[in-house]
Amino acid sequence: MIRYTIPFLFLGVLSGCTTSTPPKTIILSKENSKKTCSQFISRLDSTINWRFIDAYSIDPSFLDEELNRADGIILTGGADINPGRYGSESDTVKCGSIDYFRDSIEYILLDFIKENKTPCIGFCRGLQIMNVYNGGTLHLHLPDTLSSIHRGFKGQNAHPIQVTKHIASVDHPLGSFNKIVSNHHQGISQLGDELEVWAVAPDGLSEGIRHSDTTNYPFYVGVQWHPELCNIGNKFDEQIGLKFIQAVISE
Repeated sequence: MIRYTIPFLFLGVLSGCTTSTPPKTIILSKENSKKTCSQFISRLDSTINWRFIDAYSIDPSFLDEELNRADGIILTGGADINPGRYGSESDTVKCGSIDYFRDSIEYILLDFIKENKTPCIGFCRGLQIMNVYNGGTLHLHLPDTLSSIHRGFKGQNAHPIQVTKHIASVDHPLGSFNKIVSNHHQGISQLGDELEVWAVAPDGLSEGIRHSDTTNYPFYVGVQWHPELCNIGNKFDEQIGLKFIQAVISE
Protein backbone atom coordinates (compact mmCIF):
# COMPACT_ATOMS: atom_id res chain seq x y z
CA MET A 1 0.00 0.00 0.00
CA ILE A 2 2.92 2.36 0.61
CA ARG A 3 4.01 2.19 -3.05
CA TYR A 4 0.54 3.34 -3.98
CA THR A 5 0.19 6.29 -1.63
CA ILE A 6 3.60 7.95 -1.97
CA PRO A 7 3.37 8.98 -5.66
CA PHE A 8 -0.32 9.63 -5.16
CA LEU A 9 0.33 12.24 -2.46
CA PHE A 10 3.66 13.64 -3.61
CA LEU A 11 2.74 14.31 -7.23
CA GLY A 12 -0.74 15.51 -6.39
CA VAL A 13 0.37 18.63 -4.49
CA LEU A 14 2.15 20.29 -7.41
CA SER A 15 -0.75 22.40 -8.66
CA GLY A 16 -1.21 24.30 -5.41
CA CYS A 17 -4.98 24.62 -5.92
CA THR A 18 -7.59 24.14 -3.23
CA THR A 19 -9.13 20.73 -2.84
CA SER A 20 -12.58 22.23 -3.52
CA THR A 21 -11.66 22.42 -7.20
CA PRO A 22 -12.49 19.16 -8.99
CA PRO A 23 -9.15 17.58 -9.94
CA LYS A 24 -7.97 16.63 -13.39
CA THR A 25 -6.11 13.33 -13.27
CA ILE A 26 -3.05 12.77 -15.45
CA ILE A 27 -1.52 9.30 -15.61
CA LEU A 28 2.25 9.37 -16.18
CA SER A 29 3.76 6.15 -17.52
CA LYS A 30 6.83 6.85 -15.37
CA GLU A 31 7.78 10.16 -13.81
CA ASN A 32 11.49 10.92 -13.50
CA SER A 33 13.21 11.89 -10.27
CA LYS A 34 13.04 15.62 -11.07
CA LYS A 35 9.28 15.47 -11.81
CA THR A 36 9.84 17.43 -15.04
CA CYS A 37 6.70 16.20 -16.84
CA SER A 38 4.26 17.00 -14.05
CA GLN A 39 5.97 20.34 -13.42
CA PHE A 40 5.75 21.20 -17.14
CA ILE A 41 1.98 20.68 -17.16
CA SER A 42 1.50 22.44 -13.81
CA ARG A 43 3.34 25.59 -14.85
CA LEU A 44 1.46 25.84 -18.13
CA ASP A 45 -1.82 26.11 -16.21
CA SER A 46 -1.54 26.49 -12.45
CA THR A 47 -5.26 27.28 -12.10
CA ILE A 48 -6.17 23.62 -12.52
CA ASN A 49 -6.17 21.22 -9.58
CA TRP A 50 -3.84 18.63 -11.12
CA ARG A 51 -3.67 15.10 -9.79
CA PHE A 52 -0.65 13.19 -11.16
CA ILE A 53 -0.41 9.41 -10.87
CA ASP A 54 2.81 7.51 -11.63
CA ALA A 55 1.61 4.26 -13.24
CA TYR A 56 5.04 2.68 -12.86
CA SER A 57 5.19 3.13 -9.09
CA ILE A 58 1.68 2.39 -7.88
CA ASP A 59 0.49 -1.05 -6.84
CA PRO A 60 -0.54 -2.68 -10.16
CA SER A 61 -3.82 -3.79 -8.59
CA PHE A 62 -4.88 -0.12 -8.44
CA LEU A 63 -3.98 0.75 -12.04
CA ASP A 64 -7.39 -0.02 -13.55
CA GLU A 65 -9.08 2.11 -10.91
CA GLU A 66 -6.78 5.04 -11.63
CA LEU A 67 -7.17 4.68 -15.39
CA ASN A 68 -10.93 4.96 -15.01
CA ARG A 69 -10.32 8.37 -13.39
CA ALA A 70 -7.85 9.51 -16.05
CA ASP A 71 -8.47 12.72 -17.99
CA GLY A 72 -5.18 12.42 -19.87
CA ILE A 73 -2.11 10.20 -20.22
CA ILE A 74 1.54 11.16 -20.72
CA LEU A 75 3.97 8.55 -22.05
CA THR A 76 7.30 9.85 -20.78
CA GLY A 77 10.93 9.47 -21.84
CA GLY A 78 13.21 6.75 -20.52
CA ALA A 79 14.93 3.45 -21.26
CA ASP A 80 14.92 1.64 -24.61
CA ILE A 81 11.93 -0.48 -25.62
CA ASN A 82 12.44 -4.23 -25.88
CA PRO A 83 13.24 -4.71 -29.61
CA GLY A 84 11.37 -8.01 -29.48
CA ARG A 85 8.22 -5.86 -29.48
CA TYR A 86 8.98 -4.96 -33.10
CA GLY A 87 10.59 -8.16 -34.34
CA SER A 88 14.26 -7.44 -33.56
CA GLU A 89 14.83 -9.58 -30.47
CA SER A 90 18.33 -10.55 -31.66
CA ASP A 91 19.41 -6.89 -31.67
CA THR A 92 19.18 -6.19 -27.94
CA VAL A 93 22.97 -5.71 -27.95
CA LYS A 94 22.42 -2.40 -29.78
CA CYS A 95 20.14 -1.13 -27.02
CA GLY A 96 20.95 0.57 -23.77
CA SER A 97 19.03 -0.45 -20.67
CA ILE A 98 15.68 -2.16 -21.32
CA ASP A 99 12.78 -2.00 -18.86
CA TYR A 100 10.46 -4.90 -19.66
CA PHE A 101 8.06 -4.04 -16.85
CA ARG A 102 7.68 -0.52 -18.19
CA ASP A 103 6.94 -1.85 -21.68
CA SER A 104 4.09 -3.91 -20.25
CA ILE A 105 2.70 -0.98 -18.23
CA GLU A 106 2.71 1.29 -21.27
CA TYR A 107 0.94 -1.32 -23.40
CA ILE A 108 -1.79 -1.39 -20.74
CA LEU A 109 -2.04 2.40 -20.98
CA LEU A 110 -2.17 2.28 -24.78
CA ASP A 111 -4.86 -0.41 -24.69
CA PHE A 112 -6.90 1.89 -22.46
CA ILE A 113 -6.32 4.86 -24.78
CA LYS A 114 -7.40 2.80 -27.77
CA GLU A 115 -10.61 1.74 -26.06
CA ASN A 116 -11.50 5.10 -24.47
CA LYS A 117 -9.83 7.65 -26.80
CA THR A 118 -8.29 9.37 -23.76
CA PRO A 119 -6.05 12.35 -24.68
CA CYS A 120 -2.45 11.16 -24.89
CA ILE A 121 0.92 12.78 -25.49
CA GLY A 122 4.24 10.96 -25.81
CA PHE A 123 7.67 12.47 -25.14
CA CYS A 124 10.78 10.82 -26.70
CA ARG A 125 10.42 7.15 -25.70
CA GLY A 126 6.70 7.90 -25.47
CA LEU A 127 6.55 8.57 -29.22
CA GLN A 128 8.53 5.39 -29.85
CA ILE A 129 6.21 3.16 -27.81
CA MET A 130 3.19 4.71 -29.57
CA ASN A 131 4.76 3.78 -32.89
CA VAL A 132 5.72 0.25 -31.85
CA TYR A 133 2.28 -0.35 -30.34
CA ASN A 134 0.74 0.54 -33.71
CA GLY A 135 2.95 -1.96 -35.56
CA GLY A 136 5.91 0.27 -36.39
CA THR A 137 9.63 -0.34 -35.94
CA LEU A 138 12.60 1.64 -34.62
CA HIS A 139 16.12 2.46 -35.70
CA LEU A 140 18.14 0.59 -33.09
CA HIS A 141 21.02 3.08 -33.07
CA LEU A 142 20.63 6.29 -35.08
CA PRO A 143 24.37 7.02 -35.47
CA ASP A 144 24.59 3.76 -37.47
CA THR A 145 21.64 4.54 -39.76
CA LEU A 146 20.94 8.29 -39.97
CA SER A 147 23.10 10.69 -37.95
CA SER A 148 24.42 11.67 -34.52
CA ILE A 149 22.49 14.94 -34.12
CA HIS A 150 19.95 13.53 -31.69
CA ARG A 151 22.20 13.18 -28.65
CA GLY A 152 25.11 15.30 -27.49
CA PHE A 153 28.43 14.02 -26.18
CA LYS A 154 27.20 14.40 -22.60
CA GLY A 155 23.50 13.80 -23.21
CA GLN A 156 21.15 16.54 -24.37
CA ASN A 157 21.54 18.20 -27.75
CA ALA A 158 19.57 20.86 -29.64
CA HIS A 159 18.68 20.73 -33.32
CA PRO A 160 15.93 22.13 -35.57
CA ILE A 161 12.83 20.26 -36.66
CA GLN A 162 10.50 21.26 -39.48
CA VAL A 163 6.70 21.16 -39.38
CA THR A 164 5.71 19.31 -42.55
CA LYS A 165 1.99 18.83 -41.99
CA HIS A 166 -0.67 21.11 -40.56
CA ILE A 167 -2.76 19.30 -37.97
CA ALA A 168 -5.42 20.89 -35.82
CA SER A 169 -4.18 19.63 -32.47
CA VAL A 170 -0.68 21.09 -32.99
CA ASP A 171 -1.26 24.44 -34.66
CA HIS A 172 2.17 25.43 -35.98
CA PRO A 173 2.77 27.08 -39.37
CA LEU A 174 3.46 24.64 -42.19
CA GLY A 175 7.15 24.66 -43.11
CA SER A 176 8.26 26.42 -39.93
CA PHE A 177 11.53 25.45 -38.24
CA ASN A 178 11.81 25.16 -34.47
CA LYS A 179 14.75 24.22 -32.24
CA ILE A 180 14.09 21.42 -29.77
CA VAL A 181 15.84 19.60 -26.88
CA SER A 182 16.87 16.10 -27.94
CA ASN A 183 18.43 13.18 -26.07
CA HIS A 184 17.93 9.78 -27.71
CA HIS A 185 19.75 7.21 -29.86
CA GLN A 186 16.70 5.45 -31.31
CA GLY A 187 13.77 6.66 -33.41
CA ILE A 188 11.05 5.70 -35.85
CA SER A 189 12.12 3.53 -38.78
CA GLN A 190 8.85 2.13 -40.17
CA LEU A 191 5.82 4.23 -39.25
CA GLY A 192 3.04 2.41 -37.39
CA ASP A 193 -0.45 1.83 -38.76
CA GLU A 194 -2.91 4.74 -38.68
CA LEU A 195 -0.20 7.24 -37.76
CA GLU A 196 0.94 10.30 -39.68
CA VAL A 197 4.13 12.35 -39.46
CA TRP A 198 3.83 16.10 -38.92
CA ALA A 199 7.45 17.07 -38.14
CA VAL A 200 10.89 15.84 -39.25
CA ALA A 201 14.55 16.36 -38.33
CA PRO A 202 17.21 17.52 -40.84
CA ASP A 203 18.30 13.89 -41.32
CA GLY A 204 14.73 12.84 -42.17
CA LEU A 205 13.85 11.22 -38.83
CA SER A 206 10.17 11.46 -37.89
CA GLU A 207 10.00 13.88 -34.95
CA GLY A 208 6.26 14.42 -34.57
CA ILE A 209 3.42 11.94 -35.08
CA ARG A 210 -0.29 11.76 -34.42
CA HIS A 211 -3.20 9.41 -35.09
CA SER A 212 -4.68 9.82 -38.56
CA ASP A 213 -8.23 9.37 -37.22
CA THR A 214 -8.65 12.82 -35.69
CA THR A 215 -12.37 12.30 -35.07
CA ASN A 216 -12.01 9.33 -32.73
CA TYR A 217 -8.56 10.36 -31.48
CA PRO A 218 -8.82 14.15 -30.95
CA PHE A 219 -5.43 14.23 -29.19
CA TYR A 220 -3.01 11.36 -29.80
CA VAL A 221 0.32 13.12 -30.36
CA GLY A 222 3.93 12.01 -29.98
CA VAL A 223 7.11 14.09 -30.18
CA GLN A 224 10.63 12.66 -30.35
CA TRP A 225 12.06 15.47 -28.24
CA HIS A 226 11.54 16.76 -24.68
CA PRO A 227 9.08 19.70 -24.42
CA GLU A 228 9.16 19.32 -20.64
CA LEU A 229 12.82 20.47 -20.71
CA CYS A 230 12.19 23.61 -22.75
CA ASN A 231 12.95 27.08 -21.43
CA ILE A 232 10.02 28.99 -19.97
CA GLY A 233 8.52 31.08 -22.77
CA ASN A 234 9.31 28.61 -25.57
CA LYS A 235 6.08 29.09 -27.52
CA PHE A 236 6.55 26.05 -29.76
CA ASP A 237 6.85 23.51 -26.96
CA GLU A 238 4.44 25.28 -24.64
CA GLN A 239 1.71 25.34 -27.28
CA ILE A 240 1.96 21.56 -27.61
CA GLY A 241 1.49 21.24 -23.86
CA LEU A 242 -1.39 23.72 -23.85
CA LYS A 243 -3.18 21.85 -26.64
CA PHE A 244 -2.88 18.69 -24.57
CA ILE A 245 -4.31 20.53 -21.56
CA GLN A 246 -7.24 21.78 -23.66
CA ALA A 247 -8.02 18.19 -24.64
CA VAL A 248 -7.78 17.08 -21.00
CA ILE A 249 -10.14 19.83 -19.82
CA SER A 250 -12.73 18.78 -22.37
CA GLU A 251 -12.82 15.23 -20.98
